[in-house]
Amino acid sequence: MIIDQKMARALPPAAFDAAEVTRLTAAMGSPNYITAALNFAQPTTGASFISLFCQGDRDHPLLVDTACLLGQRRADRAAKGYERHSADDRNAAYLAGAEGNGDFLTVQHDDSIKSFTYRRDCYERPGISARISLIRRTPKFGLAVNLYSSIEDGPFTTAIHDAATSVLGVLLATSERHIAFSLRGNTWQGQDVQTRLAVNFPDLTNREREVAAMTIKGRTAAEIAEILGVAETTVITHRKRAYKRMNVSSLRELMATI
Repeated sequence: MIIDQKMARALPPAAFDAAEVTRLTAAMGSPNYITAALNFAQPTTGASFISLFCQGDRDHPLLVDTACLLGQRRADRAAKGYERHSADDRNAAYLAGAEGNGDFLTVQHDDSIKSFTYRRDCYERPGISARISLIRRTPKFGLAVNLYSSIEDGPFTTAIHDAATSVLGVLLATSERHIAFSLRGNTWQGQDVQTRLAVNFPDLTNREREVAAMTIKGRTAAEIAEILGVAETTVITHRKRAYKRMNVSSLRELMATI
């Protein structure tokens, strides 16, 4: 089974236990958030895995965090598989804004994947049967919350799709705040420079943010031009515009913004 759809209506209504929501929100900005998110989702969806990805440098998905009730090694193995096969993953296109802005629901079962290596690395080796995701793409940010069922439990049934979508809606909202809190508090150890810029300077264009991120990482204009496949003068122009939008005038001031 494969489902790809833009959410044209409000997320399905659902009632959640106040104590569960409180535990989830209390964990925002802390290293315990991903576990709290999985614990929140599991009773309704039966999910055994969870992962958060956002748009990273060069528009490649960046892993925020992942967890698995059956062992962290399985979660890490799945995450590495998705990072390796992002070009084959429809979620990556939504994160990058290929289908415009909005919320997108995707459902994917292992037996519907045509690519052998993608199925092997992302599903068979970590022991995953299916994935259901909600991706939010805005002009400044892309975030995907993914829930996975294990091969032990089998794929998600269509009967729980509405309930799972409601759960994902809550997790999407709290995950946005979690990332913002973590970045500002510098507690997210896997932070990505371009994502930090997106949070703190939403007026930057994608290319300005890209150039600023690589500048912060120490790349010269010539190196950035080679990576992006543009002229060095074009990179310098984007850098000047980024500096102006960020109200900085030097690399030192730019470094201080993150």
